[in-house]
Amino acid sequence: MILTPKEISFLDVYCYEGTQPPFGGPATDVMASIGVHDGDTLNLQWAYLRDKPPTGPVIGRASQVSPPLPWANREAVLLRDAEIQAVREATNQVEKRGRESF
Repeated sequence: MILTPKEISFLDVYCYEGTQPPFGGPATDVMASIGVHDGDTLNLQWAYLRDKPPTGPVIGRASQVSPPLPWANREAVLLRDAEIQAVREATNQVEKRGRESF
């Protein structure tokens, strides 16, 4: 697992809101309130899909309220996204080497 349980809980709703009309909701609003937008969280979203692959056509879950934000502020979100970017790049290198060996 790359993400913490609190991150997964929040991203369940955030990723749902980003993939289902009307494309927004309480988790998206919380992120926007601290200056974070979808493009800032691409690595977090990648980790969410890796840790919790969808079992059907819908990603995540709907909610009328946002789960607690697992990061203190915008800088913490960006730092965590950067940490996951390093994991993602390392994972991609390992997977690439694996494909090349066939």
